[in-house]
Amino acid sequence: MKTGLLIQSLCPLAFLTFVKNFPFTTIGNVGNNLSLLEYVMQNPVLSAVEGTCFLWIFLSAWYFIEFKAFTWADKKSGYEIKCVKDRDENSLNFFITIIVPLLINDAGTLNGALTLGLIVLFLCFLLYNTKLFYSNPVLTVLGYRFYEFQFKENSEIQGICVGISRNAVKDDSVIEYKQISDNVFYIRGRDNGQK
Repeated sequence: MKTGLLIQSLCPLAFLTFVKNFPFTTIGNVGNNLSLLEYVMQNPVLSAVEGTCFLWIFLSAWYFIEFKAFTWADKKSGYEIKCVKDRDENSLNFFITIIVPLLINDAGTLNGALTLGLIVLFLCFLLYNTKLFYSNPVLTVLGYRFYEFQFKENSEIQGICVGISRNAVKDDSVIEYKQISDNVFYIRGRDNGQK
């Protein structure tokens, strides 16, 4: 699930790169309209970047469906939480500091495409090895909220945890949870009965 959320967190970059470089009009050098095949042949690097972005967007949609299915089954419940802090601003920080700066890259040239690809690979490595993958702007747009919390009495899980939830969670809430990775969880407050 962690890999799926990581791919989904960079979906806005793929979408905005796709839109930024999409040829809304395909006119050749001499002013004639190009077919899709002719356009691809004249712009192989840009076409490869566009294809990769389209695939990334498709995978993100797939992983969202998988995440929704993940949230429905096998949750543990009955644990109270404390020290709840709202962390919704993390997705905005993620978008502004990671996604937006990469949009200035010229993905239509070989150097630009390689640079973008290497930066995205490096980001994926960093996101995978930290808890920042949960700061997912896509989930924020879809109504999820992010929290830091601690369990009151759960001997299995210690320390500060990160929760992704569709509903509001507050101190002393009793939750259902499902572990995504280490200390990152999908949580649902049992107090208000929302899903």
